[in-house]
Amino acid sequence: MLYFIGIALIAFLYSIVGHAGASGYIACMVIFDEPVSLIKPTALILNLAASTLNSIRFCGDGHLKKYTLVNFLIPILLKSFFFSNFVLLFSLFCSINFAKAECLSIFIKISIISIVIAVIVINFSLSIGFGIQNEIKNNFKYISGDYYVSDYKNENFSTFFPINYDEIASELFISKNIEYVNKVTYTPGVIPIESNFKDIVFKGIENKNLDLINTFTIDENFNEIGLNEIIISKNLSEKLQFKVEDKIKFLFFKDESSIPIVRKLKVVGLYNSNISEFDSRVVFGNIDQSISINKWNKDNFGALEIFLDNNDKKNIDFIFNSIPSTLDIQKSSDRFPEIFSWINLFDTNIYLIIVLMIVVGGINMITALLVTVLDKAKLIGTLKVLGANNNSITKIFMINGFYLIFKGVVVGNIISLGLLLIQKQFLIFELDPNIYYSDYVPIEIAPIKIISFNLLVIFISMLMLLIPSKAISKIKPNSILKLS
Repeated sequence: MLYFIGIALIAFLYSIVGHAGASGYIACMVIFDEPVSLIKPTALILNLAASTLNSIRFCGDGHLKKYTLVNFLIPILLKSFFFSNFVLLFSLFCSINFAKAECLSIFIKISIISIVIAVIVINFSLSIGFGIQNEIKNNFKYISGDYYVSDYKNENFSTFFPINYDEIASELFISKNIEYVNKVTYTPGVIPIESNFKDIVFKGIENKNLDLINTFTIDENFNEIGLNEIIISKNLSEKLQFKVEDKIKFLFFKDESSIPIVRKLKVVGLYNSNISEFDSRVVFGNIDQSISINKWNKDNFGALEIFLDNNDKKNIDFIFNSIPSTLDIQKSSDRFPEIFSWINLFDTNIYLIIVLMIVVGGINMITALLVTVLDKAKLIGTLKVLGANNNSITKIFMINGFYLIFKGVVVGNIISLGLLLIQKQFLIFELDPNIYYSDYVPIEIAPIKIISFNLLVIFISMLMLLIPSKAISKIKPNSILKLS
């Protein structure tokens, strides 16, 4: 739905200034991850269709001879007619109904509307974009910590090589600047299902840090997990047809040649992190069970997950000083580089949208002010005859432009912030968790960012208004008054 609205909005904004909007269509399709093979032909067809209808309107007003219209526009109309796309039809409707330039008040209203839309889209992009980023980062934090410490020989989801409590500085476990220090194990295994096997990872955790898991548990919070108890994901439960109270047979292997270690563990709860990399394979259980499976000493564990209270430089230095060089320290972003690289792409998309909206809003303001200047040419000529200079007249029009921009910014903020607060409170709009790692549209309203970009909209729009204001200096009072 947002995609359709975006295309229609671009058609509307570009058509009112006499453009077809190809660059806008391309930007919108890139933002919504359309295939590259589809972007170019779709943008071209939309461009042709919008320009065709604007031309028809131009001809209808008597500005072009009929034979020219027949010779040049009929082929385009025939080609556009067979393009059966809802977005196209809607954008053409906007082009027909809003491409009128007879009335000055319409241009002023449209310029205000364009600023309103620009502010709405910017606030949405900032709040939703950074909201999704932080939601994903927080999910990963509670699943795997800010920093991960293990033996260099261990892999991402296996800890066959243990580390010892005595290797770690004791101050790390009692530091007030660190939220959690969670001892964990990752033990790969399989679940026999009919004539096949399902690979899983048994993640052993301490009962004292179950608050981390309770963030994702469904229906119940846990104070402890028994030795023979596990919590599995909703994803695994549905895929393998397991439910709470079921007992599941697990097979664990120390190496390829060893006899499997068999455990029958009871499902006591379900979790849902919306992170498919975890949900599809990880089950949570008591760390003592995994220590028993691996035949380790009580002081041994597979890895440390460190959760920072904040990411200041002092805390990070403290961690590295507490961990010997014989152990590997990784940030969450280093463990899952593909996912965090994808998250960082949100920044590019957000700023691309902001630039596009500011440009479109600025273009409409330029058009409105230019039309105003031309409409008031007689008045400007009279003022010049009476002794007014170009600067003083320019100030009048700039103040008027500022009023229009400020009005649009205020209205845009009221509408956008109202809608964002509704979504934040009631979670109306949903997302596909397999793509966005969240089942709803998360909202993070950052007042400083919103105010900063609002001021940027005003500043750039005012700079762009300097362009049409130059037309004032071109108006010669003698010729204007003589003409009138």
